[in-house]
Order: sequence, then C-alpha cells, then structure tokens
Amino acid sequence: MSSVEKKPHLGSTLSFRHLSYQADTKGSKGRLLVDDVSLTVRAGELLAILSTLLDIMAFRKSPLEGASASLNGETLTAKSMQKVSTFVEQEDALLGVLTVRESVSYALRLHLPLLSRRDIAARVNRVLTALGLQSCADQRIGTPISRGVSGGQKRRVTAACAMVTFPRILLLDEVTSGLDSTSAREVMSAIRTLAIAEGMIVIATIHQPSLETLAQFTDILLLAEGRTCFCGKVDELEGFMERWGHPVGKFTTPSDHAMNFLNADFAESTGSDATVNVRAFREFYLSTLPAETVAVAVAAPPPSIPETEHGQAGLLGTLVWNTLVLSERTAVNYSRNLLAYGVRIGMYAGMGLMLATIWIRLGTDDSTINDRLSVHFFSVAFLAFVLLEERAVYYRETKNGLYSTLPFVLSNTLVNMPFLFICTVLFTLISYWAIGLHPGGAAFFRFLAFLYLAILAAESQMLIIASLIPIFVAALAIGAFVNGFWMSVGGYFIKARSLPRFWFFSFHYMDYQRYAFELLANSDLRGLSFRCVTSLNGACVCAYPSSTPELCTVSGGDVLRYLEIGDISYGKWAAILIGITLIFRIGLYFALKARSK
Repeated sequence: MSSVEKKPHLGSTLSFRHLSYQADTKGSKGRLLVDDVSLTVRAGELLAILSTLLDIMAFRKSPLEGASASLNGETLTAKSMQKVSTFVEQEDALLGVLTVRESVSYALRLHLPLLSRRDIAARVNRVLTALGLQSCADQRIGTPISRGVSGGQKRRVTAACAMVTFPRILLLDEVTSGLDSTSAREVMSAIRTLAIAEGMIVIATIHQPSLETLAQFTDILLLAEGRTCFCGKVDELEGFMERWGHPVGKFTTPSDHAMNFLNADFAESTGSDATVNVRAFREFYLSTLPAETVAVAVAAPPPSIPETEHGQAGLLGTLVWNTLVLSERTAVNYSRNLLAYGVRIGMYAGMGLMLATIWIRLGTDDSTINDRLSVHFFSVAFLAFVLLEERAVYYRETKNGLYSTLPFVLSNTLVNMPFLFICTVLFTLISYWAIGLHPGGAAFFRFLAFLYLAILAAESQMLIIASLIPIFVAALAIGAFVNGFWMSVGGYFIKARSLPRFWFFSFHYMDYQRYAFELLANSDLRGLSFRCVTSLNGACVCAYPSSTPELCTVSGGDVLRYLEIGDISYGKWAAILIGITLIFRIGLYFALKARSK
C-alpha cells in the first residue's frame, strides 16, 4: 500500500468526548485524575500529552460514564480500538537473543500474514532506516550475560515493532525516554514523516521535550487537576503565554514554561499558590475559546472500520500462521538463550550425574529396594523449573492485537515438548544404566516415556504459576510449595491408605507425581528378584513380605503389592498423566488470558 488511493484512512478523524477518570482508594473514592476532557486528532497529526490520559484513550482504563470515542464518526470500543491502534509502552519487552531486524520482522509477520518476504523486508528496512537503526539492524537486543544494543536503541526497537504494522492510531507512552535530545528529535521526526505518509494518528505522552522535539508535534494538550488547560497547536502555545502576560523566556521551552504554572507537586516547598495559578491559567484558556463549542463534523466519513488483514486471512488460517511464526521465534529463542535454556539443560545433566554417582550400581539386594524407590521419587519430584521468559512480550503483543492467547500457548507447547524430551533423554542416559535400574531396552524406553510425561505435567503446572505471578522469586516460592504439597499426598512419604480421608479421596487422585511414581516403580520392579541379605536365627528376613521365603528372595511384585500399587495399568496411568497435562495447559491459557486483561 504505497499510494494514497490505497489508504482511505488518510482522512481519518479520531474524537474523544467527555473523558473522566477517578482513582479509587481503599474504602473511598479518590480524586478525579481526568475531568471532562474532549479533543480531536486527525490523520497525520501528532498530539503531545503531558499527563496520564493515554491509558484511558487506549481503553486500558475505564472512564466514568458519559465518555465516548469515535473514529470517523463511528463509535470505538475496547475491541475495535485494539484492531486499529498500537500502544507502545514505557517498558521495552523484547526477546534479548533476537536481532533488531528479527524483532521487527516477527512483529510484522504476526500482524500481516499475507505479505510476501520481499514486502516484509522492504517495510522493515524502511522503518529501521527512519528510526536510525540500520547500523545495528543485525545486532542482538542483548541479555543479562550478553551485551546488545544501547538503551536508547532498544527504545527505538520497541517503537519500530509498533510502527512497522502502520496502525491507523499510534499511542506512544514516553517513547523518547532514555534518549538524548538529538535521538529524541530524530525519532519523533521519523514518526511524523511516517504518520503523514501513512495517514496515522499519533498520540504521545512526553515529558520535558526539547524545543526541537516539541516542534515535531502538531498539537499539544496540557492538563492540571484533571482538567484541560490548553489544547491547540504547538506553535500557538508561545503566543498564548505571551497574551496571558507570562511570555516564554529565552532559554525555556513553551511546554516547560506552561508547566511551571500547572505543576503543583512542589508548590508547598516553593511557597507558591498552585491552585490560583492553575485556575488563572484555565480561565484565560477558556476565554480564548469561541463562545459556542462546535462539534467536529466529518462531511463524508469513510466506511466502517475495515477488516484487518487477519480477518481477510480467516480465523483458522490466522491461528495456524501465528502458531507457526511464534513457534519459529520461540525455537530461535530456545536455541540461542544460553542463560535461560542452556542452563536448564545443564541442570538436567547435573541432576542425572548426581543420581548416577550417589545411587551408583544399586544391585539386586533387598536392602537397595528403598533406594530404587527414592530414585523414582526424586526423578518425578525435582525436575521442574519455573520459567516463562516470553511473558512480558506476550502481554505487549496481545494487547496490541498481534495475536491471541491460543497460538501463544500452542506454540509454547509445540516447542516446549521436544526441548523437554531432549532434557529427559539426557538425564536418563546419564543416570539409568549407572544406577542399575531394570535391565533391557524395553524397560529403559518405558522409564524414558513415563518420566517425560511426568516432566511435561510438572512444567505445565509451573508455567501456570509463572504466568500468574510475574515476580520470579515469588513464583519460585509458590512453585516449591505446590511441588512439596504434591509430594506429601502422593503416597511415598506416607502410604496412601494412611492419608486422612479428605486428602486421599481428593488431591491424592489429582496428583501427577503419584501416577508418575507408580509408573516408574512398576516399570523398574516388575520382573526383578531381590536377594534377602538379613538372617535371624539362620532364617532369611526380607525387607518386604516375600511370596518365596524358602528361596530367600523377594520379588518386585511382592514389593509393589505391599505398597498397594502393583495392579496399575501402564496405558491407563499414562493416559491420566496426559489428561492432567492437557488440563494444566488449558489452565495456562486461562491464566494468561486473565493476566493480559
């Protein structure tokens, strides 16, 4: 879409009427942060806001009754606003192992599945050039252990990921924070150029802009005590202040000079009467307005908000496309992210080595039976970790409508499964034969399969915790508590029949560790015979009741019957583990969806 004829939104008009917002405090209603604000922005215009009004415009906070928003005369809702707008937040939520070009390309591919690779490359290069990112286009964003682009460049990458989709409405939350004055000016200049060329409406919060940066905006809105104190062209603000009798000084920007009268944060320490200043400022502004407020009229509004490219591709096609693109990006992240995933592989290898050297060559004496059971319990209870590195990126991208929750969960599952399988194989190869578990290929592959199902369930559970609790240490603590809870009711530390009835008939049957432990124990012990090494008065004394005391042996079946887990079905128990994993994955979907709201 390079020509004006293909862009009917070039004449778009965005209007907000009677926006009010009240911050509630505990037990009472707080003060009005926004009080009856109305404004209009047209395509190609850049509106600077020196307030927290942006969240209300983006429908991220609910205004009081009576507020309305419209695009070309058509009422906007939270859902329709998400379709036509992109919100650039203050935090730079990016995957550190991706390059600048890859980060922007993935954002575009997720938004426009019908674009060819040539068109994707052309649009990405255009945005990177406009934002001054060509010099670092093939440099990685950076991780805690690998230095990447600078903070200012990272800020521009976040803006590029939003702008490359060319949304009709671009909402910027302090996009110039962390940038020097020259970079801030160039970034805003690039945004203005693209806004005019693509017919975008740009609304940005910005604090203490330089004169050159402020000049890139067409309009400015100043609020004090939640009320509009100035709304007009940037180049009119200086004249406004002069007419009021407070001309702008030689080394002061018009916006900073105006805020000196509107900022009440330090009024008490300076001894000034901020309320009087604000009232006088607002009264003079109102006196400059026409006697009658004329509503913005759009002579020939364009058609209804058009279907996005996603809608044209079809819901099923979009789901498949987004799942594939997200899977590709997640796979790249897994393969490059040494800190997050290389360390995890090392931990699985370390756990396997630890078991192999501590429980080494257990043999078939009956004194080693409990040691075998401990190996199985350890394997299912201590191989899960809390990690959802893509969470912040997911929140940013889903709020901007790049994709929904389902493709994110599906892609995470598709990439997570082979990664966990590699970890399971590594752990099993290191520990299984060194410990001396049930010999034979069939028993080895059963152990591998059952342990893999257990780790899948544990990982799925931990992902739910990580999605609900954004603080890593807190998520780790809750994860440890939940893991300990399942260990307590699983039937290893205390026999299942000895559990209080409530725990036995409820959580014991929900415990994935219980089913995994019983599968591993049966796979290992069935078919084995253990020599009883203790004697009393010349008679054999076995560690478990034996069906063949005359042979001075106890079979694995005897042990399983004593533990009351000998009659399980491999297929049924494995199906239950798969079912629990599916339930956890569905829970992850709803947890992410709830948090993203």
